[in-house]
Amino acid sequence: MGVLDLMWGLKLEIKKSIRTKKFWAILIIMLLLYIPILYAIKTVQPYGREFTASEVIAALISITLSLAKFFITILAIVLGATAVNAEITEGTLRVAISKPISRLGYIVGKFLGHIVVLFIAILLAVVVTLVGIAMMGIDITSGLIWDVLLLNLSILLAMMEFLALGYIVSLFVKSTSTAIGIAIVLLFLMSLMSPILVEYFAHSKAEELTREKFGPNWEREGFLYRNESVKSPYEYMNIQYNRLVKEYKRKYLFFDPITQLNFLLGNLTKKIHVTITNETYYPMKKEGLTIVTDYEHPIKSNVTNTTGEGPCQGPDVEGGSRTENINGTYVEVRYEKRCYTLETYQGVGYSIKKNLDRLGVMIAMLILYLGVGFYRFLRMDLR
Repeated sequence: MGVLDLMWGLKLEIKKSIRTKKFWAILIIMLLLYIPILYAIKTVQPYGREFTASEVIAALISITLSLAKFFITILAIVLGATAVNAEITEGTLRVAISKPISRLGYIVGKFLGHIVVLFIAILLAVVVTLVGIAMMGIDITSGLIWDVLLLNLSILLAMMEFLALGYIVSLFVKSTSTAIGIAIVLLFLMSLMSPILVEYFAHSKAEELTREKFGPNWEREGFLYRNESVKSPYEYMNIQYNRLVKEYKRKYLFFDPITQLNFLLGNLTKKIHVTITNETYYPMKKEGLTIVTDYEHPIKSNVTNTTGEGPCQGPDVEGGSRTENINGTYVEVRYEKRCYTLETYQGVGYSIKKNLDRLGVMIAMLILYLGVGFYRFLRMDLR
């Protein structure tokens, strides 16, 4: 396999893929969906305030991830599913192989050409993301550009897995329409049905653990549970369910690129809560035999902010009053607490470092899928 073999297949595939209508149709639909989303982020004001810079970046990167995962995944697996069988049907593959190039060089060059096409699609997603961030009035720094590139390179790795899976389908199914159907079904089973099954088994196991801890009548008694110092049966089951879903998906869905990509980029943001406490001090005075509060002449007001890890634990808004003795004088303190749960952006690089094992799984599965596809191509009858 020489460099010329690779370049021949690479150039041919890039020209062919970019000319196809499905490439541009999927890409245009994906990019058009950014418009209402960017408008929503710009106009929506949670809790009556504007989004912080960290929240805008986190939201836009999350949207880029979601849209790219859906649309570019379909593009990748459809491109792969028609990569070889269409050329066999049209007779163009026999013409290509008749030239002085090796089979391995041709198929590797073809795969690299498809990667370039996917990278173009992802590069456009990068540009749209950066434009959206700039529209929000946030400075585009080199660190932010690097983060967005890392995000989309991670997506590209997952798409390469789907592309390789499409190649396998293309090499075993001669009809292009049948191959596309099988590829879509494969995508449905891998990335939709498999996670649902895992969640079902996690829920069953969480129910079993809850039954063991609280007894067989935990569902009925759970509604009457009033012990605030101990978690209720339903809270306990939710904790177990979330733990088991994560554990089962890491353990059993290693073959699904989307699941592993979600783990790889699962630490982009971190939840924190900010509690704003507003306290107003009012003097208390005696009127006859009664002590009353003079609300018309407040002594002072204090506003304090505290930040903690995780989401708000109690109610979002609470208030009340208390009596204090300040220098021998009684005052009434009326207070109001508001808690906001925020998403702080940690960075793509940070998330990847936290999940390097998932990166290794994705690379290993890509090598496996490519090995199966290339081996099949080198051994198959191309007539």
